[in-house]
Amino acid sequence: MRTTQGNISIWDSNPDGRVDDPTILFLHGHCTNKSFFSSQIDSPLLTKYRLITLDLPGYGESDPPKDPQKVYSWPGFAEIVAELIHNLNIKNILIAGWSLGGHVGLELTSRLDQLKGLLIWGTPPIEVSEKGLGQGFKVLDSKILECFGKGNLSEEDAQLMATISGYDYSEGKRFLVDAILNTDEGARTIYPASIAKGVGENQVDIVGRWSHPIAVVTGENEIAINNDYIIHEVEFANLWKNKVHVIQNAGHAVHMEKPEVFNRILSEFAEAIFL
Repeated sequence: MRTTQGNISIWDSNPDGRVDDPTILFLHGHCTNKSFFSSQIDSPLLTKYRLITLDLPGYGESDPPKDPQKVYSWPGFAEIVAELIHNLNIKNILIAGWSLGGHVGLELTSRLDQLKGLLIWGTPPIEVSEKGLGQGFKVLDSKILECFGKGNLSEEDAQLMATISGYDYSEGKRFLVDAILNTDEGARTIYPASIAKGVGENQVDIVGRWSHPIAVVTGENEIAINNDYIIHEVEFANLWKNKVHVIQNAGHAVHMEKPEVFNRILSEFAEAIFL
């Protein structure tokens, strides 16, 4: 689909749907793409909803943006997603955002009046500052950390980065590495730099004031996100079921590692949102 920043690749389960059909939009993480939601779009628990996945600019099959400095940030991505939703004329929507996608979802709360709820995972709502980063994220292995913001990634670099999402050096999980290497170099460098520069709205304020429900899911074995911070320190105005849903024996990519459990939570949340 064409946008002001280039073509965006989307998958839509019902492109001829009505404007008020209950719709779930999935937003992927950094250096991944829309194919990572295959266990959700194939789930029998979600067949009653219009499901949409997309590749953010510079990821998967989408074009790199015309203005990378403007787009490669949480608010920049959010502007493009908001433009797409407007072009699709969707009036009844829930966003499910993973990692980067969750941060983009938080930015969309002030841009989409039709947004009825938000489910985030792998996403600590933070003040976009050095303090906020220190609170919301764990200190990764230095070798992995060095890969973030790096332009010319080697095969070894990409493999290290992929371990965050469960890469175990097996052929079956090779797609995690391929997605990283396929990501536009601008996204790999400019986007991380935007966080360091403090680009984006204070997400603690967002979740503390947004009146619609926010569901929060995390993996018990998260290696990148500080679960204690999300569970005990973040104050949500409307946290669904008044708890953070911790999925056992799962890490950063809970929707792929434990899809049955994750899909059940998403289905229950959607039922509550689209009553």
